[in-house]
Amino acid sequence: MATLCETFRSTAFNTYERLMAAKSINYQPSEETFTDNIMLDLKIKHPVEIFTHPFNKREEGFNGADWEWWLTNDVEDCWLGLRIQAKILNLKPNEYSHLHHKVGKARKTYQLANLKRESAKAGMVPLYCFYSYGQIKSAACGSFGHAAEAFGCSLASLAAVESLQAAGHKKGFDEVMEKASPWHCLVCCAGFGQGDLPTRAWRFLQGSLGIKAPKPRKPRQSNVDGVYSNSLPKPAMGPRSRPPSYVRAIVGGEPVHPDQVPKDLAGVLVIKGNDRSRGLSQR
Repeated sequence: MATLCETFRSTAFNTYERLMAAKSINYQPSEETFTDNIMLDLKIKHPVEIFTHPFNKREEGFNGADWEWWLTNDVEDCWLGLRIQAKILNLKPNEYSHLHHKVGKARKTYQLANLKRESAKAGMVPLYCFYSYGQIKSAACGSFGHAAEAFGCSLASLAAVESLQAAGHKKGFDEVMEKASPWHCLVCCAGFGQGDLPTRAWRFLQGSLGIKAPKPRKPRQSNVDGVYSNSLPKPAMGPRSRPPSYVRAIVGGEPVHPDQVPKDLAGVLVIKGNDRSRGLSQR
């Protein structure tokens, strides 16, 4: 049975090759199709380590996230939450045409702004996942030798996309890939520190993608009927001891109450690490 590291890497290769085939017949596949097929393949190959729960209504206008990912260890006492926004390469112009997409009825709000705001509220790491094909100049992976196919599924920070937006809404293949890393690094890399899956992944995100945890906020005081009380602080970005209740329900095979789930979320993916999924020792 393949490890998580091997599966994520092979999935990226498959994505790259399918986009290459699509370009050869002048066919533009949809982002949703790729996401659904990838999630299905991951679940089939790792029925014990991966849990998925898609939702029927798929409207990205509110929080800008395609999927919510949770990484945990084999005893489920450490969790790392990610909000993932997927973008597929538009093959003909060779750009990610919807990277700087605006949402809402009036189309005035950038999807990025919603993703940033809602991720901050939940203490989750906002990331972009790119489905890609092309010659990659970057060599951002040290666990394996450089291969363009490894960037078929790539990750980039929200800050990286913000910088492209600020630089004139850049969205070309070369410009985007310059700021991306192969997505298998999330489950493979141990070069930034040892530990379980969520701990290693968090260190990779900090060390490779430049993710910075915000400083913890002090509890705010509120005055209710003349009585001051401290309200609970927002969850801090980074590993935590417990996930939201709907994540626990998904892992436990229990019903998920709609009111528990963030609005307009496309689905939840939970990846449970174990000793066999440990990454390589190099970056």
